[in-house]
Amino acid sequence: MKHAALVLLGMASFAGAAAPLPLRLEAFSGPNPAFSEQGGTVEIKAAMSVRATPATAEIPADPVLEFEYFSAGGVPSFAVLPGPPHEAKTSRVLPAIGHSETWSTYAARLAPQGRPLPAGWKDLRLDLPLPAGRVLQIRKARLRAAVPGEFAPRTSTASVPEEKLRAYLDQGFPGTIQRVAVGRESVIIEGRAPAAGGAVFLADIPMDVLLDSPSSWKNRTAVPGSADGGFRIEVPRMRDRDGRPYDRLTSRWQLIRVSPAGVEPVSHARHADSVVCRSPELPPASPSNKKGLGGWNRARLPDELRDLGISAVTVNVMIHSLVSLQPGPDTTPFTWQGRTYHAREKALAGYDATFREAAKHKAMVSAILLVANPAKSAEPVIRLLGHPDAVREGTFAMPNVTSPDGIALYGAILNLMAERWSRPDGKFGRVHHWIMHNEVDAGWVWTNAGEKPALVYMDLYQRSMRLMGLIAAQYDPHARPFITLTHHWAKAGEKRWYGSRQMIRHLLSFTRAEGDFPWALAYHPYPQNLFNPRTWEDTQATFSIDTDKITPNNLEVLDAYMRQPALLDRGKPRPVHLSENGFNSKDYSPKSLEDQAAGMALAWKKIQRLPTIESWQYHNWIDNRGEGGLRIGLRKFPDEPGDPLGRKPIWHLYQALGTAAEDEACAPYLKTIGIPSWNGIIRPVTAGSP
Repeated sequence: MKHAALVLLGMASFAGAAAPLPLRLEAFSGPNPAFSEQGGTVEIKAAMSVRATPATAEIPADPVLEFEYFSAGGVPSFAVLPGPPHEAKTSRVLPAIGHSETWSTYAARLAPQGRPLPAGWKDLRLDLPLPAGRVLQIRKARLRAAVPGEFAPRTSTASVPEEKLRAYLDQGFPGTIQRVAVGRESVIIEGRAPAAGGAVFLADIPMDVLLDSPSSWKNRTAVPGSADGGFRIEVPRMRDRDGRPYDRLTSRWQLIRVSPAGVEPVSHARHADSVVCRSPELPPASPSNKKGLGGWNRARLPDELRDLGISAVTVNVMIHSLVSLQPGPDTTPFTWQGRTYHAREKALAGYDATFREAAKHKAMVSAILLVANPAKSAEPVIRLLGHPDAVREGTFAMPNVTSPDGIALYGAILNLMAERWSRPDGKFGRVHHWIMHNEVDAGWVWTNAGEKPALVYMDLYQRSMRLMGLIAAQYDPHARPFITLTHHWAKAGEKRWYGSRQMIRHLLSFTRAEGDFPWALAYHPYPQNLFNPRTWEDTQATFSIDTDKITPNNLEVLDAYMRQPALLDRGKPRPVHLSENGFNSKDYSPKSLEDQAAGMALAWKKIQRLPTIESWQYHNWIDNRGEGGLRIGLRKFPDEPGDPLGRKPIWHLYQALGTAAEDEACAPYLKTIGIPSWNGIIRPVTAGSP
C-alpha cells in the first residue's frame, strides 16, 4: 500500500484560546500497510508507532494533544515520546482511547503537574498498542493550549447525591399517593395519609425541582382527615408559578407532615397515572412485519421503503432546530408553561415531509430525540436546552430537566412535536413513538450530563422520559417513550458507561417508588465485535440473564428478561424495538458479504420466534465512510467506484424477509452458520434477577 501522510486541520478553538496547531501524522518508520489515509482520515489497523509533527515550531504552553477518533473497542493507554531523540526517560503515558462507535473527541495534557516537555523537540512518537483485529481512525489531530480547569474534577450543580436518592427510593413511608388523574380542567389525587403525627398536606412539586429542595413543598393543600386516612382531592389543572400560568400535567405529588419541628415527607412523590387525551380514537401503529430501517431519509432512494417492504422507520430529530427564543422571518409564536417560544416553520416542514412519506407507506415512525451539547455551542437555544453539566466529550447531551427555564423550553419542544405529529387528520404526518435520546447506558458519549453515578444519571433521564410520556398522552393514547440502550448488558462497555441492565434496574426503582408509566425498550443488539458479522461466534453473549452482552446470538435473553413480572406493564410485556442494528462486511468480497447476510438471517429467524420483539430497524442503511471503517449497510458506499450504492446480498435477503420467499432466501446461510435448520435456534435461558 502506498505510504500516506496527512495534515489534519483543527476544529474551532476554545473561547479566548489561541488557534489549535495542526499535526501531520505518518507511520513512524516509513511506509506501513497498517497505516493509510483517505478523505481527511487516518486509519490504523495494527499496533504501531505514529509520528505527529506540528505544522510550526510555535508550541502552545501546557500543550494538549487532541483529535477526533472512531474505534470500536478503543485503544489501551499509550506512550508519547517527544523528540528527537525519542527516549523512554522523557516519555509520558496518556489515558486510554475509549471505545467509541461515533466520532468522539480525545484530549490529554502532555505536560501535566509541571512536568515540562524537553526543550527543542520537533515531533511526537505515539506508540499505539492496538489489539489484534481492532481499527483506529483519527482526524483533526492538533495541539492546543490547555484551558484553565478543563481537567479538574467537576462538581455537579444540577443533580441529587447518590446516597440521598437511594435512601429516598428505598424508604418505607407511612402514607401513599395511589392515583393521579389529569383531566381537561382539573387534577384528581387519591391516596392514604397517616392517621397520627400532625397535620398532613399534599404538595405539588414541579418536575424540575430536585429531591428535598427548599421549594419542594412550597405549594400545598391540606388533606382532610378520615377514619382510615383515605382521601380524594381535586385541584385546578392550571395554577400560578412565579407569576406565570403553570400546567400541573407535569407535577408530581407528595404527602408531607407539617409540625413545629418542620416539614417532612410521609410518602413518595407520584406522577400522573392517566392524562385526558385529545384523540382517544387515534389508531395504534400496525406494522405488517418486523422489518424496519434505522435513520431513514426520505430524500435518498425514495422508493426504498416500497422495494424492501419496510413497515417501520426511525428518524433522527435534532430538537433544538425546531424553535427559536426570538421571533424571526420564518417563525410562529407559541406558548408553554407561561413562556413564549417561536417555532421554526422551515425546519418543521422538512420533518413533516419525511413523516408524510412514511405514512404513505404505512410505516410506523419512531422519532429519536437528540439534544445538542451545550458544551460545544454558544447558540442560546442549545445552551438553555442542554444539561449544564454536559462536557465536550459527549456527542449529544441530556436535556436540562432540573431548572424551570430549561425544562420549560424542553417541554415546549416536546409539546410542539407531539401535538403536530399526532393529529387525527395526519396533516403533518405521524410519529407513533418517541425514542428518548441515544444509548443512555453509554451516556458519556451519546447523552452527556457530565460524569455521574448511574442512579443520579437515571434520575435525570427518567424525568425526560416521563415528561415525554405525559405530554404525548395528551394527543395519542398509544405513544410511548422508549429507553435506548446498547448491547452491553450485565457489564458496562467502558469505565464511564453503566451497562444496559443496570439502567433498567434503576428505572424500575423510580417506577416502583413514584408510579409506573408505559415506557418501552429500544435496544441495539449489535454483534459482540461490530466488525465481525459472525454473531453466532459471540463468546460474551451467553444464554443467561447475567450475560455480558446481548447480541443477535442471544436475543432470547432479552425476551425472557422483559417477560418477568417486575417488568410488565399492566400485566403485559412492554414492546421491544431493536431500533439500531446491523452487520458489517469487512470488504466487498463474496465471503465477507456472505457472512454479513448470514448474521441477518440468524437474527431474523430468532426475532420471528420472540413475542416481545416487535420491530428490527436495520442500521446503517447505506455504507458510510464516516463510520470508523465499518461497512454495515444494505448498500455499498455512495461513491463506490463502479458500483455506487450497489445492493449487497444482504439487501436482497432483507427484501425477502417477511415474505413467501423468506425461507428460500435464508436457506443458503444455514451452511455458513453451521446448523442443519432453523429449528432449535432459540435456546433455554438461565434465570436471574430483574
